[in-house]
Amino acid sequence: MTALDEIRLAEARRMLGLGSADDLGTQAAGWLERGVRSPSLELLAAAPDPTPDEALRLLRAAAVELDLTFATAQAARAHYVQQNLATLTTAQGVAGIADVSNGMTDAFEARLRRLFRRRR
Repeated sequence: MTALDEIRLAEARRMLGLGSADDLGTQAAGWLERGVRSPSLELLAAAPDPTPDEALRLLRAAAVELDLTFATAQAARAHYVQQNLATLTTAQGVAGIADVSNGMTDAFEARLRRLFRRRR
């Protein structure tokens, strides 16, 4: 997987609420070492101890700068599942399937709530 593929997958995870900000600074440094250039990645790699919100915000900014974003949560979910299918179908991957499923349920519920609000 290329560095750009890894960043796009990290962005998909962030959009789905599955992303952990714990090691994003280290990952950003690795992506920079592999030749990816982005002002936000440089900030993320150089930040001494970013808050989780700040790290995820910088990841989002880097994805925008590198044109690695997704138009919808559904597109991010499809990309995430496609990239992780081999892992998700193992006994250890069951928790990941539950995470994706919960995200789909949350998205469906949000759509229904918007629909009911419009009809009032």
